Amino acid sequence: MISYCIASYRPIYSRLLVDDLIGKTSVPFEILVWLNTSDPDYHAYLESLQRAAAPVRIIGESPENLGMAAYKRLFAEARYEMIVQIDDDVVCVSPHIAEVARDIFARFPEVGMLTADVWQDDLTTGARPHISGYRTINAVHGLYEGPIDGWFAVYRRAVTSLASKLPDARYMYIGAHLLSLMKGIGMQGYLCTRMKVFHVIGPQYANAFGMVDFEIGKYHSIARHDVAKEYEDARAAGLPGEAEMQGRLQSIRHHLQTFA
Repeated sequence: MISYCIASYRPIYSRLLVDDLIGKTSVPFEILVWLNTSDPDYHAYLESLQRAAAPVRIIGESPENLGMAAYKRLFAEARYEMIVQIDDDVVCVSPHIAEVARDIFARFPEVGMLTADVWQDDLTTGARPHISGYRTINAVHGLYEGPIDGWFAVYRRAVTSLASKLPDARYMYIGAHLLSLMKGIGMQGYLCTRMKVFHVIGPQYANAFGMVDFEIGKYHSIARHDVAKEYEDARAAGLPGEAEMQGRLQSIRHHLQTFA
């Protein structure tokens, strides 16, 4: 039914994501992981899931960060007809995403890519622009046209076969690239508001997960010093307290658990 692909560079987040996918998927599935960092504890955790008969496969491991290039390898190993690209800083998803995607793909044969909507509040955009920038395609089925990428994108297998045309770049917008290639074969990609994920974007949430220093280092490493400075400034100004942030996290998880 569905293959989840994760290029993991941030094990703190990825572990939460894998647990959530296992707990919320109610159709045949597999989770394919490429470890873009050497983390013995995370590797051991994945192996423990395998021993417990969870459908988890470690496709590869590289001490150097292959970045987004790892997804081409993950896509090639996927077994099912629906293949999902997931950023490793997605930590929580709504239930029944596979069923929603299957229903839309069956109804709309021209649709080859569905990007999940994101949790948004005063502390995060989840990387999605404001919904006013999207054009309604089908409100009943939650389909909107506008800026989308692969933060959590469900593809038909025919679409991921186009990944061979992608560059072997560490950082690139795979979803946007595939969307462009899809249009060459007469297929479309949309934002789908019937699926929702919590995509951890922003210094306050990064702090709640103990990831602020990591994010600062990451953005400096890719010469996004402007974004790194946002995290540095927020840390210096004093981030929200732990109790407040834990309350927010519990509220988000509850919202996504009951989202339909």
